Amino acid sequence: MDHPLIEEANSNLRKRVIQLLQMGYSVARGGNIVFVCGGNEVHHMRTRFRQYCAAHLSEFEIFFPEFAMKDYFSSSIPEPFDIADFEYIVGELSHAIVIFPEAPGSFAETGYFSAIDKLSEKTILALDAPRQEFDSFISMGPAKKIAAKSIFQPNVQMDYQEPTFELVASRIRRLSVAKNRKLLKVERFNDLTAFELFALIHRIVTILSIATIDDIIYIMRGIFKSIVSVSKIRHMASILVGCEYIKSIGKYGHYYARKDKSTLLEVRSGFVNQETDIRILLAGIYEVGDSEFIEIIEASMNAD
Repeated sequence: MDHPLIEEANSNLRKRVIQLLQMGYSVARGGNIVFVCGGNEVHHMRTRFRQYCAAHLSEFEIFFPEFAMKDYFSSSIPEPFDIADFEYIVGELSHAIVIFPEAPGSFAETGYFSAIDKLSEKTILALDAPRQEFDSFISMGPAKKIAAKSIFQPNVQMDYQEPTFELVASRIRRLSVAKNRKLLKVERFNDLTAFELFALIHRIVTILSIATIDDIIYIMRGIFKSIVSVSKIRHMASILVGCEYIKSIGKYGHYYARKDKSTLLEVRSGFVNQETDIRILLAGIYEVGDSEFIEIIEASMNAD
């Protein structure tokens, strides 16, 4: 079920939407996403750290990559999935990367992130102190590399039996979340930062009320004259789901934007009325459109 804005009859309104997205917004210079790697069991540090953050670090969005991967695979996309590329995008997008090396996957992630400067400089490696008495591959290799490169250095050591999560939280807070904004320059797709792409896709879903991944790709092609990375758009949409900025709804694969999440793009002075007019015109199209589409929109408005 395509979005009504995609229909040829609404091409003029679609052009207005694309022009607004190209010129009408400012964007924060960075986000507040914390990418956390570790084990999945209830007793593991990663799970317990997320619970801690809900109470003590609520200004940050705690992200588990498997939540995004679940959405990605549920869409039956006929293309190979490269988890290394996916984690690179997540790492690039993140304010900080916290690793608790406590399970096979997180052992591999420690080595992977340590080898990439752009990611290791954002990494907070939280080691189990009692295990550091003896040399290991992690302590002698990846841990040293991360400690040398990370802006959050040195590595954190704590007893996993009695974890002091405030040690990790204080490192995350060391780098303030960017409050200043800048003009969103929408010229070439490859010139967008990961956070700018994240914010732009979020705004597309917000303006359209509900949108499938195909709707998002269609609008992105219009913005960038068809020169886009479809796989990167798909990855980023799934990361938005994983961070709970957008959620899935209905049986056709639609997304809607969570109303309780912060606005990532801000309408620039002089474009507020344009966005309002576009929203009113879209609402008018929905009212006379497909009844099933209207039902999905109404369900999204009542969700959360």
